[in-house]
Amino acid sequence: MEKRPILSVPKTLLERLHDSISVVVLVYSVVYLILRWTDLPETIPIHFDGHGNADGWGSRAFLLFMPLLTIVLFIGLSLLSKIPHKFNYLRPITAQNAAHQYRTAKSLLSWIKVELVILFGYLQWSTIQNAAGHSSGLGIWLLPVTLIVIFGTVIIHIVRMRK
Repeated sequence: MEKRPILSVPKTLLERLHDSISVVVLVYSVVYLILRWTDLPETIPIHFDGHGNADGWGSRAFLLFMPLLTIVLFIGLSLLSKIPHKFNYLRPITAQNAAHQYRTAKSLLSWIKVELVILFGYLQWSTIQNAAGHSSGLGIWLLPVTLIVIFGTVIIHIVRMRK
């Protein structure tokens, strides 16, 4: 295995903003769930098809899983961003390109982290809205927009890494 430089790459202002947004969404998700818990029926929609229509039902306890999963993802991606020298890269890492590659990789993780937290926050909010009878489904645009945003983020960062 190649010996890569281990650099301290501080968080950028944008990465700190992403973390702040993520924490606000996480806190809102937990508080909203607590406030709405007693109003929810025992059986809620827990799965939606590609068009955003509910097609699976289960216990409202499933809603406890969503913020927990989001917190695990947030913490995991935060910890992972501290070791960019361990990532796989498109090019060999040298002393000359290490800082750029590490910053770009950390930026990618930061963007993916905030996008996933917002996605899971929206899914939880929407599931609660569906369970309460305030809306029907997730909407047909959720899946394509999510795929475009996440793959777009990855592609943009791959292009930056190749420079």
